[in-house]
Amino acid sequence: MFHLFKKAIADRWHRLSISRQLLIFVNTVLTVLVVLFLSMDYRIRMSQHLHEKQVALSEEAKTIFESFLHVEKIGGNAIQHLLDNICARMNASDSPGHHIAAEWQGREYQAQSHGHASSEMMAALKGGKTETQQASLIRDRIVVGEFRGTQGAVYVSEDRGAIVGEIRHLLILQTVAVLLMGTAAAFVVNAVLRQLIAKPIRGFVNALQSVADGNLTVIASTRSCKELGYLADQINVMTKKLRNTAQDHRVHMEKARQIQRHLLPKSNGLSGIAVADLFEPAEEVGGDYYDVIPLPEQKYLLCLADVAGHGVPAAMAATVIKSLVLEAIQFTTSPAEMLTRINRRYAEIIMPGHFATMVVLVIDTINMTLSCASAGHEPPFIQQSGLPVERLLTGGLVLGVNEEVCYDEETRSVAMGTRVLLVSDGVTEAFDPEDNQFGTERISEALQELSADCDINDVVQNLKSRLSKFRGTRPAFDDTTLLAVELQMPAEVELCA
Repeated sequence: MFHLFKKAIADRWHRLSISRQLLIFVNTVLTVLVVLFLSMDYRIRMSQHLHEKQVALSEEAKTIFESFLHVEKIGGNAIQHLLDNICARMNASDSPGHHIAAEWQGREYQAQSHGHASSEMMAALKGGKTETQQASLIRDRIVVGEFRGTQGAVYVSEDRGAIVGEIRHLLILQTVAVLLMGTAAAFVVNAVLRQLIAKPIRGFVNALQSVADGNLTVIASTRSCKELGYLADQINVMTKKLRNTAQDHRVHMEKARQIQRHLLPKSNGLSGIAVADLFEPAEEVGGDYYDVIPLPEQKYLLCLADVAGHGVPAAMAATVIKSLVLEAIQFTTSPAEMLTRINRRYAEIIMPGHFATMVVLVIDTINMTLSCASAGHEPPFIQQSGLPVERLLTGGLVLGVNEEVCYDEETRSVAMGTRVLLVSDGVTEAFDPEDNQFGTERISEALQELSADCDINDVVQNLKSRLSKFRGTRPAFDDTTLLAVELQMPAEVELCA
């Protein structure tokens, strides 16, 4: 239990800011020092006052002893009368519990004026091992001064409680004064700690938070002390290095973006089809790859692949897929055979976890057919003049999971004016601020609403506008890719960027 309590206290302590830790530590030390000072001062003052009182009472006893030397010659009750007269003249408020006793020439005398005389009182004044318990209790409540000579001894006592009360009263006044000075000192120390340590460290924390948020222009500074100044310099050195690294990263990513853009299909000079596209990576580079490649015998290859994730790793995997596509078309024009070849090589060379979806279409502009094979990708949208929008629902295992898998393909006849739309899941799985998905129905509705006379570029721009309006202020979480193709007569070829 104690271990758990200790651990809980340590955890709470470590969660405090350094300024709070310093303030708690310094104030605790100051409080302990003040308490120790007051405690020691109380003991010293008590001992000193009791000693001074004992000395004063001993001087009084000496004076009375000398008086006895003069009055003993008178004889009779002269000594008793002297004791009573001296004790009676003492002010009870100035000397509370004042009492005088004596041993003289073998006889014991006690003043009778204030009613303190008793055998126990005499025993308490004399002290010694033979005193009774009652005498011991009386001894603890009084301060005794004595003077001894050859004729006897004189004892003078006062109540210890009055002396202790006086000292405590002085101690209370002193404690108040010390607490006021301690509070003032603590306030000054706390102010100094805040100014010299807490405030600069808070500034460093804010600077580091700004750096973590991407602000690499922050400059840390302090005039507090040499050590914190060195820390500020090191923060600035770190920020400068991060700024240089970020600049290098931006340059490299811009180069990578340019390279990826250069690898995108060039649709100029294609006979029999018009092409329009949209490519918006979630980062500087993306993991979506699409292409339009002329094949022999007036055929065209359309493909779109979506590698898991985004950024540089996905972009590198997408580049690998492009090279595998260029290799596959050297051996076949069948979409299913292409995917089978691509998957086998992709599964061999790619790292585990970098799977990809892909759809491959081959358009034969002479025989007016369209063949399609898919590796788990979003089915293409087909729009023929005067007919509802259709989906080519071919499917298969995603790339990179099993290198032995074989794919199937679907072939259908198409007519002039047929439009084919390929999309990545960055389109269909886009979210609005209320977490609603864009979905496939909105794409079908958009295609259905657009006129057949609408340019293929206008189709892509319309979908882009709808998607942007749907997302609102919500940023894209994945790469956004659209590839649209329209079959045209060779004389009606449109060149689209």
